[in-house]
Amino acid sequence: MITISTTTADLTDLDTDALVVGVFKGGIEGPGASEALAALDLDDFPVTPDFRGDVGQTLRLAAPGQPFGSLLLVGLGRMDAISPAALRLAAGEALRALPSVQRVATTLAQVNPTRASIEAVADGLVLGGYRDTRFTSATDDSGPTAAQLLVPSSLLAEADAAIGRSRIVCTGVSLARDMVNTPPGLAGPQALADMTRDAMPSTVDVQVHGMDWLVERGCGGLLQVGRGSDSDPCLVELTYEPESPVAHVVLAGKGITFDTGGLNLKPPTGMPDMKSDMGGAAAVAGALQIVGALGGRVKVTGLLAFAENAIGADAGRPSDVLTTFDGTTVEVMHTDAEGRLVLADALGYGASMHPDVMVDVATLTGAVVVALGPYQAGLMGNDQRVVGDLTQAAQVAGESLWHLPLPADLDRWLESEVADVRNLGGTGPEAGSLTAGLFLQRFVGDTPWAHLDIAGPAFLSSERARGHQPAGGTGFGVSTLAAFVEAQLT
Repeated sequence: MITISTTTADLTDLDTDALVVGVFKGGIEGPGASEALAALDLDDFPVTPDFRGDVGQTLRLAAPGQPFGSLLLVGLGRMDAISPAALRLAAGEALRALPSVQRVATTLAQVNPTRASIEAVADGLVLGGYRDTRFTSATDDSGPTAAQLLVPSSLLAEADAAIGRSRIVCTGVSLARDMVNTPPGLAGPQALADMTRDAMPSTVDVQVHGMDWLVERGCGGLLQVGRGSDSDPCLVELTYEPESPVAHVVLAGKGITFDTGGLNLKPPTGMPDMKSDMGGAAAVAGALQIVGALGGRVKVTGLLAFAENAIGADAGRPSDVLTTFDGTTVEVMHTDAEGRLVLADALGYGASMHPDVMVDVATLTGAVVVALGPYQAGLMGNDQRVVGDLTQAAQVAGESLWHLPLPADLDRWLESEVADVRNLGGTGPEAGSLTAGLFLQRFVGDTPWAHLDIAGPAFLSSERARGHQPAGGTGFGVSTLAAFVEAQLT
């Protein structure tokens, strides 16, 4: 992980490989940009068809004779629309544009010198510099290893605190990315349970509930989905419990370690990215790592429902009927609608704890990607306060959520003639994300609850990678969940 520090040195005295300065759309230079450009004998920054100052656009200039080896201009968009989210994205894009340098300095923290903005810049630098080299034979770990933030001396203490919190948050996001990016042959349910256990701070208790526990408690969703695999399913329970907690939050994550689709086999083109189908559980693990490190007065329980949806002699079949933790019977209409089955057990178990609020996170439906694209998650819930708190937390985290309805008149699409409910609604592709949310709602009882469908932003192709969001696992949801937990103090 890249090391972030602060400095009050003059810009032209910096001994660094690259200097990053921000510029705004319309030819407006951000802090330090005019001075840096003047050192290169330029009156203003060169606007080209490919560089106009839009958020995340970059232009690298040679800097002969200067203590900084090169100058990287990064776009910040409109000056009147600057936000921590734009700074986070710009800082991440700057790191991605500097693969061959080791040391970076930047004036981005001076653009809007608040703690939130400084933390966002630090987030972008660290997350933009994320590299997963665990499975490559290459020994060259390219990319910057150290970055300095130029800040006014009056903000040094504030900046150092922001950088410290950013490092904790980025460690949680990186954990989620590592979990998602691990090849599925090395990331079965027990392997991911072990990875989770090893990553948790001492303040978080870890219990791995295996087959005996699942059978005794009637977790038919996890058992049904995992029955075709040689790797047994499990439910990982993470608990952070301070003295005299002011609230109890349950976070539940879908953890399908690899999704073949089961007997309703996915097409070949849909298979390679299915190691990402445990992105929800990974997000919960990352959030608990952050909560455990930061502390606080909110009790948090994380439930990671791990199972491999494989094909085997005992694989679950369409038209099977199973019984979930809370006694609900479910007719399986389609074996590739499996995530909601494991979440049914996790949510039922979580509701039995009578928490103040419950949130589930899942790469649940392709329909949400069709509706919202690759950078937004769908948000549904039965409680407007929870929905509002999550929306605000996502804004703090720089993650994008879009509130979707849970139409009561579609609930009848889930009716079954042979069980309490079926796992797929309707007769076609209509409202797939909404009926999935309606299915999950049946298992939360009267608990205030919200559902995040992160199927789009949890895993990006190389063509869609941007800023601090790399190709592969992005860790989407980790920062939002951590910010949401903090908000429960108010």
